[in-house]
Amino acid sequence: MSGIKAGLLDTNILIYRSKGLLDFRALSSRYDNLYVSAITWMEALGFNFSNPQEQAGIEAILNAIQVVHTDMDIIKQVISYRQTRKIKIPDAIILATAKKLDAELVTTNDADFKGIDTGVSIFVPTLISSI
Repeated sequence: MSGIKAGLLDTNILIYRSKGLLDFRALSSRYDNLYVSAITWMEALGFNFSNPQEQAGIEAILNAIQVVHTDMDIIKQVISYRQTRKIKIPDAIILATAKKLDAELVTTNDADFKGIDTGVSIFVPTLISSI
């Protein structure tokens, strides 16, 4: 048991994992449960992969963790974020999903989320190397 109940993966985490720049085993051991937003699923598989193995690696992760679909609670939270701060809709959906799940948001783009909702914890994992 990790002590941290849930982690919600941002799209960039999956991309870095597919490129071998993130120790996904170490990251996943931090959480009891891992989730992705449906928007993350779409963004990740819409990425232009340089080889089919990268895409297959992401698909394997996505098929092994729970996908959270946008519901009315998430929609209302996204609207609230957008009315008070400048945030892109996909990022707002991901942040609102983390809030609904009471999950730590796992991202390397913490600047996209900082100061939007102080009630959502953000974790930035260390990359193995840079792109």
